[in-house]
Amino acid sequence: MTRRIYRIVIVIAVVLWICIFIVKDSYSNSFLIIASSLTFLAFSFGIHGLIAYSIHPPSTNGKLITFPLLMWMLWAVMFLVFVFLIIPVYCPDFLMDM
Repeated sequence: MTRRIYRIVIVIAVVLWICIFIVKDSYSNSFLIIASSLTFLAFSFGIHGLIAYSIHPPSTNGKLITFPLLMWMLWAVMFLVFVFLIIPVYCPDFLMDM
């Protein structure tokens, strides 16, 4: 049941991204940045939930630090893709407007 919820959250985030992309010309840049940021957070929540639910925590304390580090590295890569690839698609000159 939990995996289904995370998958639903991911699907909702992707559908919202597509809807925002289709109607991006009728909204302001600030609204587009806020809406796409919220959908990114929902998408990353779903991805991290699926991964955390699928991986069992290690039994030793020495290996326990690797799971949060890997999750952080995954989120950092997703965030960099979001900032440098996805936001410029929605708002081409978003850094110049602020």
